[in-house]
Amino acid sequence: MQASLFFSRLVVISSLCLSAWNALAQTPTLPPPVPTPAAAPTLRDPAQTDAPPVMGWSKTAILGVNLALSSSESVVGQTDGSSHTYGTNLKGTLNHLSERDEWRNALTLLGATTRTPSIPRYIKSNDEAKLESIYLFPIPSFPTLAPYVRGEASAPIFKGEDVRATSSVYRLTNRPAGAQLVTGTSLRLTDGFRPLTTKEGVGVLWKAVNDPRLKIEARSGFGALQVAANRQLSVQETNAAGEIVVVELTDVNQAGLELGLSAKGKIQEQSSYEIGVETLTPFINNKQTFDDRDAIGLTNVDGYAKLSSKINDWASLGYDYKLKIQPQLQVPAQQIHMMVLNINQTLL
Repeated sequence: MQASLFFSRLVVISSLCLSAWNALAQTPTLPPPVPTPAAAPTLRDPAQTDAPPVMGWSKTAILGVNLALSSSESVVGQTDGSSHTYGTNLKGTLNHLSERDEWRNALTLLGATTRTPSIPRYIKSNDEAKLESIYLFPIPSFPTLAPYVRGEASAPIFKGEDVRATSSVYRLTNRPAGAQLVTGTSLRLTDGFRPLTTKEGVGVLWKAVNDPRLKIEARSGFGALQVAANRQLSVQETNAAGEIVVVELTDVNQAGLELGLSAKGKIQEQSSYEIGVETLTPFINNKQTFDDRDAIGLTNVDGYAKLSSKINDWASLGYDYKLKIQPQLQVPAQQIHMMVLNINQTLL
């Protein structure tokens, strides 16, 4: 009896639902209402690309920690043991924006140490402190053009050394007392905060594209560069006799045409990129008398490329590439590749 009553109720409910569905399907669609001219304006969405920039001071500080661990045993062509890399980085900005001017400041601290089976002690694998500042005052009639004054200082914090797995012969050249041979498993190359590079520049910056998803800037002006590198050493190559050629560096002072181009944007909401290059062609320099290279041959190049993909709120995967060419300081180009998993902590 209860089963019959249940099925009867089920049939009635099904019939009512079917009737309601048919009634909705046959209801004609009404045209959309015509907006009235006096409709109230909607509030601006902060996510829109035409949202005004935030005026006043803004600051950021992000602390990152990265590590890499690996271990090998009985692998063909490899030394048994473990490799460890520990690093940290601090990136901070302090900017000020107003209707009349803009002031950008950035501080970067990078450091990393590595231990491998071939060299069973920790040695420096990355080390840099860099402070940048640029002041812009846009032209009112051409807001995309802005004269600028800028300054920059960068240097490694700790001493630098060349470490080898076995005893090697170092040939020190370009020294006032002549060439010198040194034998050992390591050689101290640089002191703390040496070489110290400082830059100054004045010119005009062009904001070619200024959108939240893509910013492109180009600048041109007069720049100066100083490198305090006297009595510091740089490894160059291994000669035919198996000796490691080391050159003693000297101070560099230059001034000339400064050019720069940078772009940064987003690939998607979680991934961003940044690329840039700047050059200094030194028509004024303190090259040695026997150096017959012209200003073009002594042109300095600083380039970088960064790619970052956010995994979650506290971790991101990043790749950094840096290129530095300073022909008057040393002939070989300086390059750094870094791919790390950053564990980030936002401080500000």
